[in-house]
Amino acid sequence: MLRRFLAALGLALCASSAVAQTCASGTDLFLKNDNLPQVPGVQTVSVIPGLCDGEAIGCVFDVSGQQYSNEVKVKMAAAAYINVANAAGIAAVVNLQIYDGITWNGTLPTLGTRVFDFEVDAGANIQFSSSGINSVDISNFDVRCTSGTLVVVFEMLMNTAPGSCATGYQTNFATDNTLPACSAPCVPPRKNLIYIQGQGWRDATSATVSGIPICSCYYAGNWIIRACVEPVGFPRTYCTGKVNSANCTPAIGWSGTPTLASGPDNFHIRATNVLNNKSGLFFWGFATPATPPPFSGGFLCVSQPVVRTPVQNSGGTPTGTNCTSGAYDFAFSAAYAQSRGLALGTDYYGEWWMRDPAHFDNTNVGFSNAIHWRFPQ
Repeated sequence: MLRRFLAALGLALCASSAVAQTCASGTDLFLKNDNLPQVPGVQTVSVIPGLCDGEAIGCVFDVSGQQYSNEVKVKMAAAAYINVANAAGIAAVVNLQIYDGITWNGTLPTLGTRVFDFEVDAGANIQFSSSGINSVDISNFDVRCTSGTLVVVFEMLMNTAPGSCATGYQTNFATDNTLPACSAPCVPPRKNLIYIQGQGWRDATSATVSGIPICSCYYAGNWIIRACVEPVGFPRTYCTGKVNSANCTPAIGWSGTPTLASGPDNFHIRATNVLNNKSGLFFWGFATPATPPPFSGGFLCVSQPVVRTPVQNSGGTPTGTNCTSGAYDFAFSAAYAQSRGLALGTDYYGEWWMRDPAHFDNTNVGFSNAIHWRFPQ
């Protein structure tokens, strides 16, 4: 393991790995362990040459604190396999594993339940190719994590690049570090994992080999690991609201439970952080674009055709302008839903639109983020 990391100029992305920069569905969550741009282009990264066959990298994603559920379905995972000269086409055979949760005894991690192993569940291995982010589509597998903590692991089974475990490989897994060897800070803890032969899993920021710390002379930064997950549980929010003229971002929310026939008829879809005393309406539809298009300075998070609810006033303080006293609220009652022919178990999407006459972009309008919901069967 003790080979100093090597900076590689150019995180070049080939077309086959472009999926690593987005998710197939607009309502999926894009998780990024590294600090690079979502579409990196050409960046300086650090190859970790000392990682040998039989060793592995991993990262910890916190997916807790969602408004709906801690449960997610993992649909894609990706990692960077980089050559220091940016040479393309060098191969490695790797395995992908997903773990549900992690516990810590000081700096020593214990991974939770293994919920997916590509080698076992798919009956095959994965081939990575340099130089870029390689993605693995696992959307056909029902890979679910319920703990609120997702651990994504890539194991190096065979590195075909020139080199050896003793001398190191100049094509290997990489981190987002841009600083010279031995000068980068060893942070953050409990986020990046490394599996070292003879030791097992360790926190990469505090791991040692033969008593010598590997960070920051032999490892630094965050593993370039990414994932797409589908939140499980409804309703849930997605997309991005537009900052208004009072420097607030309208936020969609709800109370109660969607219902068509049974249960309390108490489902309300709301918007807060909105300007007081301004007109607005909720619009909803039957689909969402995979990539919401820009629209009037915000994002159109619902695909056409859409249904518009009646216009209402946000209320709040009668004079002055603020985004703390007003709100919108539409009672999405069972009667209203039935009048529109809505069905059990079908996906619906909605977003708030509101007036913002003082907005600097001269569109005079604002948008909340969006809500995705179903009427449970």
